[in-house]
Amino acid sequence: MIDIPPENDAEVKNRDLAIAAASQAADACAELLRFAREGDGVMTGPFTTEVVEQLLDAAKMAMEVEGWQGSEERTQVYGALVKFLEGWA
Repeated sequence: MIDIPPENDAEVKNRDLAIAAASQAADACAELLRFAREGDGVMTGPFTTEVVEQLLDAAKMAMEVEGWQGSEERTQVYGALVKFLEGWA
């Protein structure tokens, strides 16, 4: 793997967001796979974590890295994600 240093502060922020998004998505995927293998192992529901919220948070961060501006639809999706996730994390 080649590590290329970031060129500016914006790239540092985007890389940090990418790491956080990947971590949230990976945790959610691991929980989905656990459920697929083991079934409902907890009394409170099928998952031991908030899978949907983790995936939506990962999507929000990915949009921030990619740049969510550009179309009305993407702006609406981003706004809905922000509103949905308020107070979650």
